[in-house]
Amino acid sequence: MPNIYPKLVVMAIMWSGVFAATKIALASIEVFTAVFLRFWCGAVLLMLLLVRRERRLPRVTGRQAALILVLALLGITVYNALFNLGLSLVEASRAALIVPTNPAFTALFAWLIFRERMNGARAAGVLLSVGGALWVITRGEPAQLLALSFGRGELYLILCMFTWTFYTLLGRVALVGLSALALTAYTMLVGSVGLAALAALEPGSLADVTPASWTALGYLVVFGTVIPFLWYYEGVKAIGAARAAQFISLVPPLAVAESVVLLGEPFSGALVAGAALVIAGLVLTNRPAR
Repeated sequence: MPNIYPKLVVMAIMWSGVFAATKIALASIEVFTAVFLRFWCGAVLLMLLLVRRERRLPRVTGRQAALILVLALLGITVYNALFNLGLSLVEASRAALIVPTNPAFTALFAWLIFRERMNGARAAGVLLSVGGALWVITRGEPAQLLALSFGRGELYLILCMFTWTFYTLLGRVALVGLSALALTAYTMLVGSVGLAALAALEPGSLADVTPASWTALGYLVVFGTVIPFLWYYEGVKAIGAARAAQFISLVPPLAVAESVVLLGEPFSGALVAGAALVIAGLVLTNRPAR
């Protein structure tokens, strides 16, 4: 079990680069085409790794097949369609403070559903994380919430948080009887089929894709998909859904810094305040329950 912690730290570092890399990829690749290529290539690599490591494709029961289908739709098709749509409309630095608050929601629902431990510090952390995300969403003007005047991009990213939370919690159930590698490979393969249907509706051509976008897509396949998704489910199986999800708290500060440096995005006062609230909330959420 101790070996899983370094993997989860590196996983978070890799995922922090997804925000900037997605922005670069979307500069010349259509939204759904980009996410389909990312997960289809990732699924192929994972299936090859699965056959090499386990010498065969593990059989699944009817119940496991149903769970894989739901996980694929939630965590691969729906989540990543919403994520790419959100990033096409919202700065990467702001998205990096909205989406990674899902550890707080995961901890909350893990407590409600699986009775994983929840103390006062974690409860306060959930409130601070949500408050920080709302501050970023409204650009420091909470009155926008009453008028529901924030944009579609922010709405897509809010939905991302909830789909990832239930993807994580349901994955804990599906990991009973399946290895993390088998579950990740099957889920990604099935989910990419749904993404293919969305990509087929787009009119763009891959002939116009720039070298920068291809490079970013390569990063997304290997370091934003194959390795971190596999290690994430290994963490869920080893230490539980809430504790594994909390390592995503490393993503916001790294992703914001990368977006400002690599993409030249502004570092506004509302972003600073929101970042402080989100990070403080995630630190509290990460404190072990006694």
